[in-house]
Amino acid sequence: MYSRTTTIWFLGISALCVAAVAFVITQPFLYPVAFAIILAVVFYPVHERILKSTSNKPGMASLLSTLALLFLFCVPLMIVLTLAANEAIAAAQYLTRKSAAEGGFTGFLTIMADRLALLLGRWIDVSRYDIRGMVSSRVQQAGMWALGSGALILSGFVRIAFNATIMLVIVFFLFRDGTRWVRGAAGAIPLSPMNANRLMNNISDTIVANVYGVLLVGIGQGVLTGIALAFVGIPSPLLLGLLAGIASVIPVVGPSLVWLPAGVYLIFTGATWKGIFLLLWGAVAVSAVDNVLRPWVVSGRVELHPLVLIVFILGGVSAFGFLGLFLGPVIASVLAALFDMLREEISKVGEPVPQ
Repeated sequence: MYSRTTTIWFLGISALCVAAVAFVITQPFLYPVAFAIILAVVFYPVHERILKSTSNKPGMASLLSTLALLFLFCVPLMIVLTLAANEAIAAAQYLTRKSAAEGGFTGFLTIMADRLALLLGRWIDVSRYDIRGMVSSRVQQAGMWALGSGALILSGFVRIAFNATIMLVIVFFLFRDGTRWVRGAAGAIPLSPMNANRLMNNISDTIVANVYGVLLVGIGQGVLTGIALAFVGIPSPLLLGLLAGIASVIPVVGPSLVWLPAGVYLIFTGATWKGIFLLLWGAVAVSAVDNVLRPWVVSGRVELHPLVLIVFILGGVSAFGFLGLFLGPVIASVLAALFDMLREEISKVGEPVPQ
């Protein structure tokens, strides 16, 4: 007979080996699974109401909750995309007219480059650079890249649709069986029921708070960017504001990918003060939303210093990409909770164990 210790070691090592193989197998589905968990946690209170309205029928309630989630995202997305597409068409027509009036698209870019060279020529010697030749070659390269990237764009849409389908399937099962899985995981942790629930609630609160932070920052930066663009007369402010809101999830640069080129464009086309205003507005007002609102929203539900949150958000994005926006604060919050529990357990060393 083998001793119990030997059996435990065998089972533990075997579980780790199999878990490593399982991770390799399921790694392509890491993003759909992670975002399914995030959506299930955020919308679980809504699911509980639907569950009560269906007389506690888990399968029916989970299906209705998943369909409601799909409807909630698809309808606003279709409306926004329709409005944005209309503005994109209008912007394309404007650029077409503008470039046609100035000798075609290449000529339009050449004129813009000449204005840039004239501005830079005040400080540096640009006469040794063939600006027109550089613009012409870059336009040709961009055209060839656009032709060659069509298949990649199509495959990207197919991959996104596939991952979205997988995510919705996972959300359905999380709604239906997630509570039982969480109770099982909490029971398997060698912690008291109070600390196990505390850890699970900590993870849930962090996910919810960070989702709210991402949404509020995106909306705030998109609205502020759109208002400023409309004020200075840039065409398609709704489309560009939407792009700024989406770009808000990109660390460091974020919405500056939208307002910075727009401000530079205004300066080069003669609207100097409007361009300066837009650049200052983006650098001060738009950037302040991310630096103030996100840490404030997250720290409102999670007991972490805003500086710690900023570090873990940036580090999470650097390590995991877009998913790091959510994983970074979760890891920071769990780490803080574990240290708190460890400190509490150490302070109890020597005390009699309750019977």
